[in-house]
Amino acid sequence: MRGLHSQEVALARTSGVRPRIGGVALVGWVILRASGVARADHGMMMSGTDHATSEITAGLAVEAAGYSNALYVGTYQGVTPSLGWMYGRFGTTAAISLYHVDENGRSVRGLGDAMLGAHAIVVATDSLEVGAGLHLMLPTGSEPDNLGMGHAMAIPSAWLAWRARPLTVTASAGYGRALVALGGTQHVHGAGPLVDPMNLQELTWSAGAEVDVGHGVQLGARTSGAAPLGAGQLRAICGGRVAWATPRVTTGFELSAGVAGDPFTVRGVVETTLRF
Repeated sequence: MRGLHSQEVALARTSGVRPRIGGVALVGWVILRASGVARADHGMMMSGTDHATSEITAGLAVEAAGYSNALYVGTYQGVTPSLGWMYGRFGTTAAISLYHVDENGRSVRGLGDAMLGAHAIVVATDSLEVGAGLHLMLPTGSEPDNLGMGHAMAIPSAWLAWRARPLTVTASAGYGRALVALGGTQHVHGAGPLVDPMNLQELTWSAGAEVDVGHGVQLGARTSGAAPLGAGQLRAICGGRVAWATPRVTTGFELSAGVAGDPFTVRGVVETTLRF
């Protein structure tokens, strides 16, 4: 599961830049994991929109990461298509990833956990947007293969974005909870799975800043993470991003490092979002 974990869809793990301020919605996944697409940060970027119109966004994110923890050492690659729809202040998103994972020399391929979400912009001015969302992670990934958690997760969240040209600052906070009895099953080794770890119950957060440098180019930095409630593992990532945007297409590259909790050592994500 990944980035309310890159988000920063976007759709999960995708982002867009419009003349108005860009909104931020948390999945809990989230790249988009960076990740757009839902990612380890479960952060989700969403393009700003004319609040009187309807907009569809289609995204594709490609990622590669290396990881090393107490039990596993290896790499993984993922491809995540995503789809979103926004009408006025309300929107929905969906994303799912296909992974290839090398874990201690064993090669595994398969789907990760899928993400479905809904969000709304509550406050919208020329310089500020505030919103809330609810996202579900569905157990489509194989838990024995470390591709999924084996149960659904629900992640309500709130976000804000403030803009004073050329700077945009974003922040979000959320709560992730497994839709199972918390006393019944526990991840033996803390957060899981390998590709998009989450705890059974956690508080998620993200913050970032982006500067328009002209000619449609934006440079930014982001940090995100989660703190377990009860048993689990703290995790945090930080990274930088460069993107190029037109009125219809945004393409970006993000490079992130895991600084706590071993979500990965280094991860790179290339993402493209089309709006129509």
